[in-house]
Amino acid sequence: MLLGLNVVLVVACLGTAAALAKVRSTLESVPVVDIGSAQAPTASVTEPRNFLIIGTDSASRLDESDPVTNGRGKLGRLADVIMVLRVDPRTKTARLISIPRDTRIALAPDGRMGRINEAISGTNGPRNLIQTLKRNFGISIDNYVQIDFFAFKQLVEVLGGVPVYFTTPVRDANTGLDVKETGCILLDRDQALAYARARHFQFYEDGKWKSDGTGDLGRITRQQDFIKRALRRASDKGIRNPGTAVGLVNAGAQAVVLDTQLDVGTILDLVDQFRNFNPDALVTDQVPTVAAPRGGVAYQDVDWEGTAPLLLPFQGVVLGQRPEPTDIIVDVRGRTPADQVTTTFLDKKGFDAEAFGPKGAAGGGTTIAYGPDGRDAALVLATYMNTTPKLVLDRTLVGYRVVLNLGADFDGTREDPIAYEDLPPGLAPLSAPSTTAPGTAEDGATSTTAPAGTVTSAPSADDANRPAPPGVVPTDPERAAACR
Repeated sequence: MLLGLNVVLVVACLGTAAALAKVRSTLESVPVVDIGSAQAPTASVTEPRNFLIIGTDSASRLDESDPVTNGRGKLGRLADVIMVLRVDPRTKTARLISIPRDTRIALAPDGRMGRINEAISGTNGPRNLIQTLKRNFGISIDNYVQIDFFAFKQLVEVLGGVPVYFTTPVRDANTGLDVKETGCILLDRDQALAYARARHFQFYEDGKWKSDGTGDLGRITRQQDFIKRALRRASDKGIRNPGTAVGLVNAGAQAVVLDTQLDVGTILDLVDQFRNFNPDALVTDQVPTVAAPRGGVAYQDVDWEGTAPLLLPFQGVVLGQRPEPTDIIVDVRGRTPADQVTTTFLDKKGFDAEAFGPKGAAGGGTTIAYGPDGRDAALVLATYMNTTPKLVLDRTLVGYRVVLNLGADFDGTREDPIAYEDLPPGLAPLSAPSTTAPGTAEDGATSTTAPAGTVTSAPSADDANRPAPPGVVPTDPERAAACR
């Protein structure tokens, strides 16, 4: 999970052309995976991008005696850490949102309900996870970074450890975390990974060990704090030294996977633009959930009322402002080859489009279904249609995700869209009937993927309001801030 942020910091701080050439050759050797991103590699990044950062439970490169394995036979099949990092070159801002691994939602490709961390297992795992994020959260993924336990340890080792402030001794028998002292503690590679993985976190208070009942949710808070501390450590340690910088890139390259569209030119342009980014300015959040165990499985259900406003920045939604095609996710439904041809066309125009075959296609006229925040997105899509579509409200669709159903009257697309203002008046009534009942997916399966109403306000960026995990909350914020 560190590499997605560290690559930006590492390359930006390089001091010599020789070191830069070394980083370029190293990055070019990193394994890649095709995620179907509509974003093409570019030497100049001008629009916001969403990076999906995945931390897998793979310990395949670690020694069998390593405490990380803890006797587990199946490793490397789940996404234990799921984060989306949004960087905006226009404002030089970055924000991070984490999704709890036990979140119960409809998983791609078949729509069955399950834990989100299962989506990455099996054939086409990264693509399935990305489709799961798109269809549940309305978030388009432009680039992908996957990291395992070995790479995490290597990165921490190059940094010489990462300091974390503890108000009490802490431990986790499952991961091997064991911090006996209080104050600013420099975690080595083993203890840092044990800390980042700790879900059975305990802290020593009033003469006895107490359990932190927040589980994975508390772990997310600690992980986000750790990321900021690691970035500060890299800066303070003199990462402008080429040897240190190249060491970080080499460490990450040994066990990281990137997507095919994240080429060296794109990375170098982003890091140049974020050269002076302050890690403390990284806005962090996590999808709020509520415990919802089923059949002995510790699921978490999404609190959509609390989640909806947090998703807006990642969806590209700016209330009162017309979206660009690059902000819009389009599910294209219709018979081949029309669905494939239309999808290819829309991708070229910047939309994040994907064909889903004939199921759900309109038997009569062409329609565009949109959610509570997506009417403008539907109208932007309509400007590219030769056929005037009917627009219908579907409250299960979130953000700027729309569904284009190619009907019998579909007559292709326009190379040059008509002006937004020239669309037929009253193309879609503001209170159009929903195509599916709230809480029902398009294929009729039960779903919990949509907020109940329209979002009317943007989220607060005040991280201080989030409860922090026991044993890590500093009683003296000034001392914690000085722990570097």
